[in-house]
Amino acid sequence: MVQDDLAVMMESDNGEYILKAGAVILPGFWKLEDKYNQTLENIHTHGDVPKFKEKLQSPMEKFFIRLTCDKAVVRNNYFLQTDEELGWSSSIGDEFGEKVGWYTADEANDISKIHLRSERQSLRRLPKSGAIVFTVRTYFIPISKLVEEPYIPRRLLNGIQSWEEDVQEYRGYTKFKDILLPYLEQKAEAQEKLGYLPEKETNAFPF
Repeated sequence: MVQDDLAVMMESDNGEYILKAGAVILPGFWKLEDKYNQTLENIHTHGDVPKFKEKLQSPMEKFFIRLTCDKAVVRNNYFLQTDEELGWSSSIGDEFGEKVGWYTADEANDISKIHLRSERQSLRRLPKSGAIVFTVRTYFIPISKLVEEPYIPRRLLNGIQSWEEDVQEYRGYTKFKDILLPYLEQKAEAQEKLGYLPEKETNAFPF
């Protein structure tokens, strides 16, 4: 047994990877049925992933081809969620609705409702079938707790402010910016008065 959600990609006869199986309990904002039997390209283009065609598709396809059985690859992402529900973000709409995403979320009106949703994703190739298993472990932390760690308010604020317009739209920036950004700035300034300056930051964990 594992705590992670699982998705299995199989290579087709023409070399494209297709989502052929999965067990996804905590999707948050996407539905397995929408991506089942879809190619890697369709999964990302239908999901409106910013700059997939221009920058991500070719490197990703090459990565899948080169992935070996003896090495797992791990990456992390993050989103800002405007409700407190782990399994499915109800603020974005009905789980069985036609078109939902972070851009359809309700606007935040209380910092206590805003959570950081981060996925620790791993990819590994299976030795016999050659399939690629994609695992997703979801971490869900209230922003009000996250900012207690030194340096985090400024780091998160800088990250959000670096988003380009298409990334802002994809991540639902307008739904939380008016509440979250002033809050992060206030917390960052309070920490910096205590000496937690960006130039002194070390690679602290867990955040």
